[in-house]
Order: sequence, then structure tokens, then C-alpha cells
Amino acid sequence: MKILINDLKSEQDTYKDIFKNYGYEENELIFLESYQQVKSFLSEQLEKNKLHIDAIITNESSRQLVDTLQASNLAHFKNELYTSYSKGNFRINSIPLILYSQTESRENIGIEGFDSVIKKNSEGQYDYFVSKFEESIKNWRRSLLTDLENLEILNRNTHNFQESHFYKTYYKNTIGKNAETYFLIKTNIVSKEFIKLPTPLILDWLMLRRNEIEKSILEFNSTYNRHIKYDSKNNERTILHNFFNENKMILLRDAFVDLDYEKNLYDLNEKTNEECDYILKTEFPEFLKTTFFEVKKEDVTFYVKKKTKRPQLSSNYLSHLEQVWRYKEYSKNEKNKPELESKLGYSTSNFDHILLAGRKEEKLEMKDKFNSDLYRMFNGIAVVTYEELEELNIDYFDKFNRLNIETK
Repeated sequence: MKILINDLKSEQDTYKDIFKNYGYEENELIFLESYQQVKSFLSEQLEKNKLHIDAIITNESSRQLVDTLQASNLAHFKNELYTSYSKGNFRINSIPLILYSQTESRENIGIEGFDSVIKKNSEGQYDYFVSKFEESIKNWRRSLLTDLENLEILNRNTHNFQESHFYKTYYKNTIGKNAETYFLIKTNIVSKEFIKLPTPLILDWLMLRRNEIEKSILEFNSTYNRHIKYDSKNNERTILHNFFNENKMILLRDAFVDLDYEKNLYDLNEKTNEECDYILKTEFPEFLKTTFFEVKKEDVTFYVKKKTKRPQLSSNYLSHLEQVWRYKEYSKNEKNKPELESKLGYSTSNFDHILLAGRKEEKLEMKDKFNSDLYRMFNGIAVVTYEELEELNIDYFDKFNRLNIETK
């Protein structure tokens, strides 16, 4: 899920908190602060680069001295874009657009062109906002299924579609040659390019089933709770890495689009190589985080001498933190940018650095000490426990179920 939000910078933390409470992660939210920025984003990232977003939320600022958000202009501009996005499969003007504003009276803006108009709630209650937002997403998905049904390809395999018997004997002449008519009259979501030659739609909600996600989460729980005893042959690589490599969804969820495993990175400054377990990648590196994700065992102890006046970081935990810190220093070094760009396939300076280790119980037990030590000695490094990673996936599963549209 990728949500584009056009609002004042001061509102960003509120959006993060709202969506976090409903299972959305920060790396699903793209923040822009003006109509001009959104206009550029739609033209560059969607129309030109053919990337995918799921919805646009905008505030309006018509009563301010300078109307930077220009909600009405945004609606007009977006709704006139019949060009394609998302690998050329969908038309930009179909993207759900939600007006989310505190303005009591909207005489200064036209409310036409928005899929939903919602008044901001000053009492901290956001159920209505999120439900209306998610209903807009579901409506878009229903419309897409209707399009596919009208094109007579719902549930058909469109891989190498032009080679199929159905395409050659029916679709090409009956529908493909009448793409203009189908585009104008019989469809609302798919692009003209897609109508002419349908391609596979790589979307989680079309490809995954609830039981598949649930099974992966249950297997993850079993893997870190009941795996065979660690020894020289059975270690984090053979047990944990193997699981993640076979169940990439546990790491990606809706927050990332792909991952690199043990990508070797040369450090020009140190004349050495760095090799983080996973680098989690995004389609929008200019706007969203690319994450160095290091996997350590679930039995890592964070602290020793916990009952004393001065608990100490365990040597293993300290060593793991220092390892992730090296990744942070590596990614911040300008000399390493060409190497990173070459290996990642894109240029970015927007990184997160996460250590997966240990158990939530100890993290909560030492909460204040844990957070202060991390901030003081390894500021910018996040430590995620195995239970917390499982909780992220349960949130993803719950959201998947709320937004699920059953195909016929």
C-alpha cells in the first residue's frame, strides 16, 4: 500500500499515528506539502516512471494567505490525466482522491472530483476517516474487477497473453481492436495500453490468499519459538535466513517492494566489504526508506547484571549493534554512493538501519534503560524483537482482510 498525502508538514506525525493504529507502516506514507509537489510527483513518478500508488489524501488551504495545497486544482489536474501509471496498467485519473479537511464550510472549493470528503476530527477519533479511506480503496478494487470482467479476462492467465489461443482467436479482434471504445465506455480503471494487450497484475490482493499469509505468520512463530537447538550446523543462517528467504513477505509486507540478500558492498574508505543480511528496497527511494536489516538470533540477551545499579549491555548485543552501526556509517559516507547505487539499482540517501534480535519481554522489562542506551550510543539504529516483527505481520494480515475483495 502506498498513500500519497498532501498536507502541511506539521500534520505529518498525526498521519503517522493515525495510520499506525490501523496497521499501516510509515514506509507506506509519502508526504508532500503543496499542489505543485503533487503535480510534479504525478507527472514524474506515475506518468513517466509508471510506478504505483493506491490513494491520494489532501487537505485544503483556501483560507490561508497562500493556498499551497490547492485541493480543487489538484482534483482537476488528477482527474484530467487519462495517461497510465503502475507499469502502464491503470489510468491516473482513477486513483482514489480523498479530501480530509478541518474547514467547516467548503464554499471556496468545489467538492466534485473527490471520491470522499471527510472533516478532520479534533477529538482524536479516526475510525470514520480510516473506514471511509478504506472504502475508497475497496471501491477502486471492485471497479478493477468489473473492468476485467468486461474485458472477459477476469481469472484468466495473462502471462504471455499475446501467445494464448484466446487472444489470437477472440480477444485481439473483438476487444483489442476496439480498445478506444472499451476505454471510454466499458472500463473505468485499466489503461488503453492494458486493454490492447493485458499483462499480469502484480498486486498482493489479487495474488495472495488469506490462508497463505496466515500460514507464513504461524510458521514464523514456530520458527523462532520451536526450532531445533542451535549448533555449528544449525545456526541463524540455516534456520532464520532460510525461513526469510522462503517467506519474503514477512520482511516486505506492504512497506517494501523487494529485497537483496547478503549483497556485498565495497567500502572505499576502509578498503573492506560490508554485507548486511537484507536490504529492503522501495519503489520510491526519494520519498521512502531503504532499510538495512540485520538478523540475529531470538535468544540474544540484551543486558547482563540487570538486578544491579548499572545494568550492562551484553557483549553479543553490543557486537550486533556495532555491526549495524557500521552499515549506518557506510550508507552515510558519500564516497560509497556509487557502489550503493550500482548494487541497489537506484540512488538514495534515505536509509533506515534495523537489528532483529531478542525477545520483547526483556525489551519491555528494560524499557527506559533500553531506549536511553540506544539513543545515547547508537542513535538512528532501531532494534526490533521477534514478537514485534510478528505483530507487524499480524497488523498487515488484519489490514489485508479489511481491504480484501473476493474475486468471482
